[in-house]
Amino acid sequence: MSSPPRSERLARPASGLALLRAYERGWLRVDLVAGLTVGAMLIPQSMAYAELAGMPPQYGFYAVLAPLVVYAVVGTSRHLGVGPEPGTAILAATGVGAIAGGDPARYVALMAALALVVGTVAVLAALARLGFIASVLSKPVLVGYITGVGLTLLSSQIAAFTGVDIEADRFFPRVAELVTELGDVDPATLAVGAGSLAIVLVLRRRAPRVPGALVAVVLATLVVWLLPGDDPVVPVVGEIPEGLPTPGLPGVALGDVVQLLPVALGIVLVGFTDNMLTARSIAARQGYRIDPNRELLALGLTNLSAGISQGFPVSSSASRTAVPASLGSRTQLVSLVACSVVVATLLVLSPVLDEIPRAALAAVIVSAAISIIDVPGYRALWKVSPQEAALALAAALGVIVFDVLTGVLLAVSLSIVVALGRMALPHDAILGDRPELDGWVEVDAHPGARTEPGLLVYRFDAPLFFLNSERFRVRVLEALEANPGREEWVVLDFEGIGALDASALDGLADLLEQLAATEVARVGVARANQDVLRRLRRVGLLHPEGPLHDYPTINAAVRDFRGRGDEQTQPDLRP
Repeated sequence: MSSPPRSERLARPASGLALLRAYERGWLRVDLVAGLTVGAMLIPQSMAYAELAGMPPQYGFYAVLAPLVVYAVVGTSRHLGVGPEPGTAILAATGVGAIAGGDPARYVALMAALALVVGTVAVLAALARLGFIASVLSKPVLVGYITGVGLTLLSSQIAAFTGVDIEADRFFPRVAELVTELGDVDPATLAVGAGSLAIVLVLRRRAPRVPGALVAVVLATLVVWLLPGDDPVVPVVGEIPEGLPTPGLPGVALGDVVQLLPVALGIVLVGFTDNMLTARSIAARQGYRIDPNRELLALGLTNLSAGISQGFPVSSSASRTAVPASLGSRTQLVSLVACSVVVATLLVLSPVLDEIPRAALAAVIVSAAISIIDVPGYRALWKVSPQEAALALAAALGVIVFDVLTGVLLAVSLSIVVALGRMALPHDAILGDRPELDGWVEVDAHPGARTEPGLLVYRFDAPLFFLNSERFRVRVLEALEANPGREEWVVLDFEGIGALDASALDGLADLLEQLAATEVARVGVARANQDVLRRLRRVGLLHPEGPLHDYPTINAAVRDFRGRGDEQTQPDLRP
């Protein structure tokens, strides 16, 4: 048997190791250029996101080195930019800050422990093949959550960006405090922050392939260094230790791990969802596929490696994903090259990193916040459904009014409520015949569709279970009352009912008893799948043991109805 073409093989989900084994020399130049660019982006971003996580800047490097290598081996996205990310960093800081008790050494240890817990949860979820959890957060809730995180990021950088001493820890109190303390704004700090932000935003728009954050940070550092005086005119990062992190396990107690578990679950859910959305969007444009369970495993292994390296939880960055794709990179070699850039920076450029203005790093975070505040997403949601736009707004408010972890829990709860609501009150329809369309269609959607006198064809578009079985029963009876004529047959289109539970079977039996007391002579099910038919047969509802007749199609049921001259030979609902 011949093997499939190489292009077809490469389109399948494949780990980075598999792609590197099949590496072609022609890919090297673009992968090197993309890797150097991503590495240049990582230098300021890693430092900025470490400070966002409440960690000294060097821990951003510690959190990215091992994950870059691990993902290059096990990940199935050829472009995903793993490493520190603002939403994950601030979520981790919220959880760890609540239990660290203000002890810096304990805070660092708990951050590493949190990365290990996140990694363990993700690996176990991958082994249980729970990759579908990426779909738990609906689009409206995800848009709202990300917007809330963006606004929280903006407010978190007020102090570093303006020099105002902000004590509040929530969005609205921070903004209110800034308004009352405008007289304390430091002009030099504001100038460095605003200038750095302007450079990032202009380059993002005019030259998106240029690492704008690195350019802004370098220029800000040069300006501050060249100004006269013995001390910098604005606060700078300060001493960053040279060398690479020493692997090891953090010294935390089992009770600490238990306290970290809810935070870890939130990070896994949000981080994995964000990873999958980013990876899938790029993969679809580049012509390959992503394996969700493999990506969940990769998220776990990258976080385990970050925890062992004294880092903090990581996920991925949309900007560090889009840039290599736009440069034409082909494989995860990009991550290995980026890792080399970070290693070289730590070993050679540590003295230079000491002089980076904190306001410039704040500008990097502010630029990231601006990029994730999804105003177009709200507009799109409003056009489709004002209710979904309101749901997104509620999720955003949950994040900025309370905190990120509460926002995650609220977002998940809202997603579940919305999903249950749609299943509890699904779309349903009476169907009519449209011969020119060669089938039975919704009467309300197709005015030309004709119902058959004496026959009701009804469709319910959801799995039938305890939450909606009563609605199903009521809606069938209402359809009989609303449908003109005296119906002798009822055909239930089960194409949308992919599953039945025990409550639904009981409800269906009750419905059949009610119909038996009316003029309905027969009830049939059309287009039911084998699992549904098996369950109906087990409880004795399916003909010949029960009253329900099975038809492979609606047309087959209609033909039987129209030729019902022999119905005396077949059992029906009538006693």
